[in-house]
Amino acid sequence: MRLTDSTQEMSAIRELTVLGEFKPFGLVAEALDGGKPADDNYHFFLFDLNVTKQRDEAADELEASSSNWSDHELFVRGNRIIWSIGSRVYKRFTLPSKVIKTCWCRMGDLCESLLCVLQIDSLTIYSTTGEVVSVPLTHTVTSIWPLPFGLLLQQAPERNPLTNITLFSSSPFLSARDVFRPKRGLGNSPQNNYTPMNSFDCGTISSHLILNDPLEDPQLTYIEEMGKLNPMSKFDEVTIWTSDSIPLVASHNKGKMKHSLWAVEVLNSNIGAVHVKTSDLIPSRVLAKQFSFRRIWQGKGSHTAASKVFLATDDDVAPIICFLLQEQKMLLSVRLQCVEINNEIVYDIKPDMSWSIPAIAAAPIIVTRPRIKVGLLPLGDIMTLTPENTLLLYSGKLCLCRYVMPSFLGRDQLLINPKLSGNKTTIRDLKIVGLTDAVEGRINLNLNNGQVYRCAFRRSPSSSLTNDCINAMAEGLSPCFYNHFLVLLWGDGSSAYLSKADSSADSEWESFCSVIMQLCRKSNCSFQISSDSASHSSWEFLIKSRYHDKYYKHNFIAGTFSGSSSGMQVSSSAGAVLGYPQRTEESFYLKLLTETLDSLHAVYETLKLDNLRKRDLSLLVVLLCDVAGFLNEKNYLDHYKRDFPGLLKGFEESKLSFSPRTPPSLFRWLENCLQHGCNSASTKDLPFLICKDGSSVVNWARKIVSFYSLLCGADESEKRLSTGVTCNIASGLFYTREELTVLAMVGEKFGLQQLDLLPAGISLPLRHALDRCRESPPTKWPAAAYVLLGREDLALLCSTDPSKIVEQERHTNLNLISMSTPYMLHLHPVTIPSSVSETLELESTKLKDLDSFDESVTDGMEHIFNSSTQLRYGRDMRLNEVRRLLCSAKPVAIQTPVNPMASDQDLQQTQLWHLAQRTTTLPFGRGAFTLGTICTLLTEALTVPKLVLAGRLPAQQNATVNLDANITNVQDLKCWPEFHNAVAAGLRFAPLQGKMSRTWILYNKPEEPNVSHAGLLLALGLHGQLHVLNITDVYQYYSQEHESTTVGLMLGLAASYRGTMQPAISKSLYVHLPARHPSSFPELELPTLIQSAALLSIGLLYEGSAHPQTMQVLLSEIGRRSGGDNVLEREGYAVSAGFSLGLVALGRGENALGSEDPLIDRLFQYISGKELHNDRLHLFKPSVDEHNRSAGQIMDGSLVNIDVTAPGAIIALTLIYLKTESKMVASRLPIPQTHFELQHVRPDFVMLCVIARNLIQWSRICPSEDWMQSQVPEVVQNGIESLENEMDDIYEMDAESFVQAYVNIIVGACISLGLRFAGTRDENAQELLYKYAVYFLNEIKPVCISSGHSLPKGLSNYVDRGTFETCLHLIVLSLCVVMAGSGHLQTFRLLKFLRTRNSADGHANFGNQMAVSLAIGFLFLGGGMWTFSTSNSSVAALLITLYPRLPTGPNDNRCHLQAFRHLYVLATEARWIQTVDVDTGLPVYVPLEVTIRETEHYAETSYCEVTPCSLPERAILKAVRVCGPRYWPQNIELFPEEKPWWSSADKNHPFNSGVLYVKRKVGSSSYVDDPIGCQSLLSRAIHKMSGLTRLRSHTPSTQCIGTVTVDQLVSTFSSDPSLIAFAQLFCNPSSNNISDHDFQEFCLQVLFECVSKDRPALLQVYLSLYTTIECMVDLVTGTYNSGDSLFLSSLKIAVAYNEALLSGKLTSSGGEIVQSAFLGALRKRVEEILNFSLDLRTDFSAYINSGRWPTEDSQGKMPGMILSWYLQWYGVPSALDIKKAAEKIKRIKIRSSVPLLRLVFPTTHIATIDRINNVWFSEED
Repeated sequence: MRLTDSTQEMSAIRELTVLGEFKPFGLVAEALDGGKPADDNYHFFLFDLNVTKQRDEAADELEASSSNWSDHELFVRGNRIIWSIGSRVYKRFTLPSKVIKTCWCRMGDLCESLLCVLQIDSLTIYSTTGEVVSVPLTHTVTSIWPLPFGLLLQQAPERNPLTNITLFSSSPFLSARDVFRPKRGLGNSPQNNYTPMNSFDCGTISSHLILNDPLEDPQLTYIEEMGKLNPMSKFDEVTIWTSDSIPLVASHNKGKMKHSLWAVEVLNSNIGAVHVKTSDLIPSRVLAKQFSFRRIWQGKGSHTAASKVFLATDDDVAPIICFLLQEQKMLLSVRLQCVEINNEIVYDIKPDMSWSIPAIAAAPIIVTRPRIKVGLLPLGDIMTLTPENTLLLYSGKLCLCRYVMPSFLGRDQLLINPKLSGNKTTIRDLKIVGLTDAVEGRINLNLNNGQVYRCAFRRSPSSSLTNDCINAMAEGLSPCFYNHFLVLLWGDGSSAYLSKADSSADSEWESFCSVIMQLCRKSNCSFQISSDSASHSSWEFLIKSRYHDKYYKHNFIAGTFSGSSSGMQVSSSAGAVLGYPQRTEESFYLKLLTETLDSLHAVYETLKLDNLRKRDLSLLVVLLCDVAGFLNEKNYLDHYKRDFPGLLKGFEESKLSFSPRTPPSLFRWLENCLQHGCNSASTKDLPFLICKDGSSVVNWARKIVSFYSLLCGADESEKRLSTGVTCNIASGLFYTREELTVLAMVGEKFGLQQLDLLPAGISLPLRHALDRCRESPPTKWPAAAYVLLGREDLALLCSTDPSKIVEQERHTNLNLISMSTPYMLHLHPVTIPSSVSETLELESTKLKDLDSFDESVTDGMEHIFNSSTQLRYGRDMRLNEVRRLLCSAKPVAIQTPVNPMASDQDLQQTQLWHLAQRTTTLPFGRGAFTLGTICTLLTEALTVPKLVLAGRLPAQQNATVNLDANITNVQDLKCWPEFHNAVAAGLRFAPLQGKMSRTWILYNKPEEPNVSHAGLLLALGLHGQLHVLNITDVYQYYSQEHESTTVGLMLGLAASYRGTMQPAISKSLYVHLPARHPSSFPELELPTLIQSAALLSIGLLYEGSAHPQTMQVLLSEIGRRSGGDNVLEREGYAVSAGFSLGLVALGRGENALGSEDPLIDRLFQYISGKELHNDRLHLFKPSVDEHNRSAGQIMDGSLVNIDVTAPGAIIALTLIYLKTESKMVASRLPIPQTHFELQHVRPDFVMLCVIARNLIQWSRICPSEDWMQSQVPEVVQNGIESLENEMDDIYEMDAESFVQAYVNIIVGACISLGLRFAGTRDENAQELLYKYAVYFLNEIKPVCISSGHSLPKGLSNYVDRGTFETCLHLIVLSLCVVMAGSGHLQTFRLLKFLRTRNSADGHANFGNQMAVSLAIGFLFLGGGMWTFSTSNSSVAALLITLYPRLPTGPNDNRCHLQAFRHLYVLATEARWIQTVDVDTGLPVYVPLEVTIRETEHYAETSYCEVTPCSLPERAILKAVRVCGPRYWPQNIELFPEEKPWWSSADKNHPFNSGVLYVKRKVGSSSYVDDPIGCQSLLSRAIHKMSGLTRLRSHTPSTQCIGTVTVDQLVSTFSSDPSLIAFAQLFCNPSSNNISDHDFQEFCLQVLFECVSKDRPALLQVYLSLYTTIECMVDLVTGTYNSGDSLFLSSLKIAVAYNEALLSGKLTSSGGEIVQSAFLGALRKRVEEILNFSLDLRTDFSAYINSGRWPTEDSQGKMPGMILSWYLQWYGVPSALDIKKAAEKIKRIKIRSSVPLLRLVFPTTHIATIDRINNVWFSEED
């Protein structure tokens, strides 16, 4: 069938919008890159953004992207591909060989689009996320084609070279999907190489393969012939097109001169259906899914293949395939038939469903219906270029209009191409010769002079009202009706719709109205013709029958057109189109107008729910009245007159007569829903489009109806509600209807901004639902739900997941913004001040030292003062004092006489030597103080503060004094202190969420090894960052043979790989243990220091693994003398081996080994020295080789040197049996019980044994005096008591033994107490440890500190002062472990006292100063934001740090390596929590209620803390609740687990890495501004507000009550800009008009109501309802005119909401959001206005009798407006309905008609029914 050219009859001409001359941007990008391309051939194609969208992307996002005019371009030249977006290069691809063809494709279940690139020998597949898969090709593939489920590979015929390879597929048009599938990645690595299976030869079986997964084999394809499947081994068709939306393939057979269409079907059948001899060669797994080609159409008479094939849609949304045949100069269109069978779509084509259009060029575009999508396809049009060079727009078969180039193109042509400026004939003769690169509504026009212009079609009108109406007709009209309307809209020459590129919104609306009125005129003409030629024949009777109507409508809608060409004539009438008599034409137009009225009425009802569309509503109502008046729909006219009584003067009555219909009314449905429930509300009041699936034009109304339905009890079945509407409900728990409604609002993306657009009364029930859920919403809701509730604190708590931010940042931000009110947009996302990211340089917090030597010197602590610490300590100067005490970058002050003498220099050097020792210990404390408090910039080098050992003389103008080099070697003195100084500098860095950059570490690596970089390596390792180094880097560090670098690197690596047993790291550590080298290994001389560090590193690496071989090695190392250079360090070597052994079997107890007795016996042998005879001891004896290689066992014969081995063995037993409560092991520890044992056990061993026993019996440790005394054996207790009794005789040696044992036992118990309560800040433990610290301090030298206890006196007479000093500092250190991070003031004062004692007393040695420095650091650990844990690993790390053998000097590493003192970092946890105000972004004080679980010592307990604070350990923490009246409550429920605290990078961190967002209630001040609550709005402002309400006109405008204006008062409690502006404009006494005082008083009261109850959004509701009444009063008095009465319907729904609350239909547990008294007063006021209107009774009677509306009187009053109020307020039915009911009642002879009227009109007020009765039945009475 060939369609005739109808351009001669078509007068509608439209102009194209020229975007500019087109040039591939790839050429521009190449020019910018420079250089000349090697290949002159290039290719490109344009595509839409939707091609690369994921399948499950939201539809509204696709619509938003489609409005972007930036086309995507893929430019290919040689082996390079440039992907550009508009004028920006997006990505570049470079391949190893020349590109043959590219296309976009989606495969299998992958939801993302893939870019497939064909090369000679491979297929490369790129995903949009950056993953690449390369598929080698074993056979030559000539082309690739996209299909909906995979990629079609077309193989070359055998023995044929590559010829005629098509480089590109047709335009990738229409690629959006309906199918939603889960996302799956392409593999773990960014590059995946795939090798196909070679078990069979694919090329000999099939000429086409389908790849439906990048990592799987290509699947074979079969051709369906005679019901059988045969392999496509010889396919003589040339593939010319495929569709990626519908599984179709187009091909051409040159020999038969035929085109064919094939349907590609997926068959999950077995091999039996395949008729092939080689079936035994095919693996069964390949045939699990078969793809078959079935021919569905064949066209003849084409010598050459179609130059272009594309997909479009017919005018009834059926898909059509278009073939552009250049030879015949026509466009052949084939209509596709889709039939669903067994949930599968089967495609077919009927023989007569094809037609042709004259064309030399054509392209698919989307113009007439840009937003409509049916099934898999959007509705597409066709742009053709006729042989006469005319552009025609087609919608299926219908030719709509002609397009021309704009008239000003010639002038632009002159500017673009100067060569043509002198040839006017050339400009005049420009013709369009081609159409290319169509994307959505944009296309390229090729001119005959070689130029190409990019043009766009005006698809959507700029008038939103016109656009909505057209979309409503597209969705509401039957396809045949809409097509007829479309022809009139686009093809009518009198219509100016989109005829110009810059047409205005008003002209568009006028064009639309003219088309609708043209329909009315055509219908009127048809009616007159049919009425004039009235016939009563049988044919007319049949045409009028109901059967004919059904038959006609069914067949017409189905789109079964006749074969005559007359159906394609645009100018023919509808009657001629159908071939029906004229009566059918009349019926056609009447039904068209009826459906038009219904569709536009749905738009009308929707616009009534939008406050910003009042003007559109007033325009639409005029058109609706014209249509309703023509159709004689009196009820519709009455409905519109009630809404707009002032705009409508009157309408001519139509000659048509129909049974009147009641128009749907959303306001009526919403009111009935609130009054009687959603199931009782009539669905007839809902416009039909609201209940129609996929309707977008009434989405606004559908959302409101669905929210009301859910709120009033509608049932939900999938997405459809029992009221008939659909609703998207967000995922989340809900327990009430209000919560379900909130989830629905989130699912529909209905935020606060949209809520403000609703009329005030309509929004009240929805605000009610939000208010009910705001206090305590369910957990795990979407972040948008919390924003909608005004709980941004909860929103940020659940949306700051680090893993989700990268993936969903754009979508989340858009969603949160859509839920926010406009004035809150600038507050999202909240900027959160953090101690590690933002520091505040506050003048009040800077270090101020009057004796400061140089304030510009960096001390490494300048960053510690930030918003969190400022809030924590306020005006307290503790941090300043800590910074001063731990500063080592400035010379220390030396106190000397003003006039020094020569002998004073020696005194200065002596004093400076003692101070220098103290300075070298400061890095220990500074590292703990600044732990994890700053983020490093990976672009900057590490800055290490200087370590200054010089002094200054304040008495001599701060003259500098250096240490005398003759006395000591300063460089040797500073060696290890510089190491600790660098460790402290490195510990400042907070553990990063990602990896530390390897490049940054190597960037800071010096050319020559030094101790500073060694300390940095240890610090980074303790933070777990050294895993970024590869093994080559590690051995390069080892090869430097630098002692401190090796120590720091080994410990750092072990800490980073702690517990992993990483083999490469393990080997590198064993290299540094010569005792473990085989005999063939070259002998190495390594310092004992390095060997000790290697031993402990092995323990950290194998921590908790109980690795048998490692335990055997470490056990033997405890008893082995080191082969190092310092024999005196062998005790430190054994201790390191003991710590390492304990770490390997940490807490494993008797399960550490299968045969545990030999291990325990050997350890006890190392402790007691006794020879044990056990057959199994040989398991732990060294081999002969080991014995020969060793430097000797630490034993003489069978006797063990317990002075060396005992400490390590005790430590090993302690850690192995940590918290196991093993009585057997605890009882075997050698704690002296007799006088003999006292003489033979070293006191310091007794201390270790006490620590071991307590840590093993962990649960028995109790912070009480009784428990402390129970630690002392009876013999020691009796001995101490006898010391106080002078009558008892006791030897001095025995007395010393008693006192030594007593002191060490007490210190051991104190250390045990510190470890047991580490980081808990337990008050009992603190008081007990502080008590013993003061006791020891008084024993050394009585001080002015009252001890208040009765402990033994005079012990210092029997023990040297050094022992007492060590014990004192160990107790203080334990005390600070308990109070870690607390900054406890009493403890801090004690530390300051210990530090400042005069060094001349002889007790200020290095070890004690180190203990004080560490203690200060622990007390302020991490600036107060870190604390210690009591997990097994943490206790072990703390025990290593607190090992009770303090060094004697800066370089003393004999008994315990100083580097081990930094391992406390492994025991730290950031349990710090600070609260941030979500509105201001500032940290605030907030009271928290912390609940800890029940334990064996106490029941479940809750206590209060004020943030910022530290939380208990995870093992006991059960819940954290934000309490107090000033902030909205939060409740975070936790499950106590024996796990470490969450890391900052943990996505499940419940406290967002230490930040808890809170939201302050409006009306309350923060605790910073108002600590005691005296400034809250309820307590401070009520008298001011009440005072302001009593202002009179004589009050000056500048007057304020108590010097505080209202806006200043409001700004104190709320940062909401709208509230502050409202207070300034409406509540300040700035008006002298007396009439304004009532309104001002109302504004003040409402402001107080909204602010005090934290409901600021209700301010506009109050104002809207109040001004409604004021406008009614003004209109009645004639001072104000209004054209509509819609506000009254909103007020009526507000009253219905109030009644629903009072009757209990809606829950009101949290109180009413709007005062019931206020709504009641409004109702009463409206009734007063209506009841006292003078002319209302007469007008009402006229309306009841004849339906006549009153006209405007001469005084400008509008009685029609008052009548409309009365009719709406009292629910009066239409005059026509009243007349019908009255006539029926009159036939019934009853005494009173009021009951029957009440029965007929149940929603009408009883007083109104009485009036109706009086009007209609008074005459009879």
